[in-house]
Amino acid sequence: MNHSKAKIGRTLGLTVAIAALTIGTATAANSATAAVTKTASCSTTGAKGSSVTVRPSSDPYAEVKVTLSVTDTSADGHHVRVRFVHKTSGGGVTVPWTWRSNTSGANTTKEWDTTARSTDGIYEVGVQVARFEGDTLLNSCTDWA
Repeated sequence: MNHSKAKIGRTLGLTVAIAALTIGTATAANSATAAVTKTASCSTTGAKGSSVTVRPSSDPYAEVKVTLSVTDTSADGHHVRVRFVHKTSGGGVTVPWTWRSNTSGANTTKEWDTTARSTDGIYEVGVQVARFEGDTLLNSCTDWA
């Protein structure tokens, strides 16, 4: 066998391997910094709603952007509410955030943009939608993204 051909083959193989490793590393770095969007939504009697959560990185301690939406679907005299919920890592404790109310009546939708951050980390995200009479919860639903 010609030794110069073998050397060229080994050099070419090494160059291809380095190029593949470099491309793989660049892809991994880009995907680690890509924002992740998750949507949760549910409907219950008289109400439907959703949360859209945008996490800027894979860091569970980073601030996330949250858009909440709730629609009153029934002309029943009750108002509807929506809130962001998340789970922590250690044991998956569910953390409910502040309710947002839509008191504008049937067939109306309200939307809020907010942020969330937790010292315990935000590992799972979701939404809770409910119908209320005053401060009494009548019915609700929860969905996880």
